[in-house]
Amino acid sequence: MSPKVTFSRLLKAAFAAVLAVTVTSATSYAEDLLIGVPVPLTGGLSQAGRLVLGGVELAASEINRNGGILGRKVKLVVDDTKSEANASAMVATKMVTQDKVYAFVGGFGSTADYALLQSIKRYQPIFIHAASQSVKLEKGFGDQPWYFHVYIWDYHRQKGVVKFLEGLSPKPKTVAIAYEDGLFGTDAARYAKDFLEPAGFKIVMQEPFKTGTADFSPILNRIKNLDPDVTYVIGYAGDGIQINRQVKELAVNPKFMLYTESGAKREDFGEAGVNAAFIQDYAPEQRTPRNADFVKLMQKERPDLLPARSSAALGYTGLMTLKESIEAAKSFDRDAVLRELSTRTFDTVFGSVKYGPSPGGAKHQLLSEDNEIVVQFRANNGVDVVWPQAAATGKLVYPLR
Repeated sequence: MSPKVTFSRLLKAAFAAVLAVTVTSATSYAEDLLIGVPVPLTGGLSQAGRLVLGGVELAASEINRNGGILGRKVKLVVDDTKSEANASAMVATKMVTQDKVYAFVGGFGSTADYALLQSIKRYQPIFIHAASQSVKLEKGFGDQPWYFHVYIWDYHRQKGVVKFLEGLSPKPKTVAIAYEDGLFGTDAARYAKDFLEPAGFKIVMQEPFKTGTADFSPILNRIKNLDPDVTYVIGYAGDGIQINRQVKELAVNPKFMLYTESGAKREDFGEAGVNAAFIQDYAPEQRTPRNADFVKLMQKERPDLLPARSSAALGYTGLMTLKESIEAAKSFDRDAVLRELSTRTFDTVFGSVKYGPSPGGAKHQLLSEDNEIVVQFRANNGVDVVWPQAAATGKLVYPLR
C-alpha cells in the first residue's frame, strides 16, 4: 500500500470520526434533559410529596414553554418512594443506573430520603433536595459537593419558633411539645428543647407519637391537664389534621396551637382549624417580591397547588435554580453547573437567596430561619400571614382565651 493511499484513508477516517462526534453532539443536544423526581406519591407522606412534584412540574412547564434549557426540553422521570426507606433507595438507584437522569430535584420525608441518598452517594449526581429537614441528612450528605438543600434544617425552624414566641405579648412561659417519632420529629424536638429552654421557656411535656396515629386522646388529655401557654405540634400533614380535630372533640381549649407546616391545605382542617397557627417557609399570601408572579402562574396553570404551603414552592425553586445555573454555565458540564449553583444568587419566591454554608456543616443550604413565617387559619378557609410584620397580611389572634 502506497503512502499516498494510506494517508488518504487516514484522512477519510479522521473526517468520519469528526463527523460522528458532530452528529453525536447534535443528537445529544437535541435530546430531552432527564430530571429525576423521587417523591412519595403513596403512603403517609403522599400529600406533601404530590405538592413537591406539582411545583417541579410547574417549573418544567414554564421552562419548556420558554424554549427549554439551552435548547433541550426538560423531561421529568417521576417515581414513587412510597414514603418508605427501601422503596426510596431502589427508586433512586434505578434513576441513576437505568434512566440515566442528568440531575435530581425532589425528595420528601427525612427517613426515606436518608436511605435514598445513601443508595446513590457513590454516583455523586447533581442532587437538589427540595424538602426534608432532619440534621441527620445534613451530617450525612451536607459536605458533598453535589448535594444542594433548599428547605431549612431542624435548627432553622426551631430558631424561628423562638424568635416568634419571644415577640408575643404577653410572652408565653410554658410549652408542651408533641412530635412524630421518626427522624424529622425526634431531631426537631431535640432542637426545640435546645433553643427554647435557654430562651427562658419551660417545656412541660415532650411526647412522641407515630405518624398516622388515629387516636391522640392520651397526649391531648395530658395537654388539657397541663394547660400550657403554647402547644407545639411537630408532625406531618395528616398528624396535624387529626390532632386539630381531636382538640375540638375533646374540648382541650388550648391557649395557643402552633404546628410545623408539612404540606397541609387549609380546607383539610375545616372549621376546627380556625386560629390554628403554622410556622413555615412560604405562603401564597405572603408579601415577597416574586411571590405575586408565582401565584399568578399557579392560578393559570396549576390552581390545584394554590392552597398549598411551602411544598410546591420548594419543588419549583429547586428546578429553577438548576435551570438558571445551567444557563449561566452555558453548558451541561457537571463541574461548571456545580460552580454556578454554588456561587449564584437566585431571585426566588422566598426572596433573594443563595446556596451557602450552614451552621451544621452543609456546603450548599438555600433557606434559613430568616425565611420563616407564621400563618394563622381563619374562618371560611381563609389564611393570614401574621409574622414577621414585613410579610404579614393580618394580625395574630393570641392568646386564644
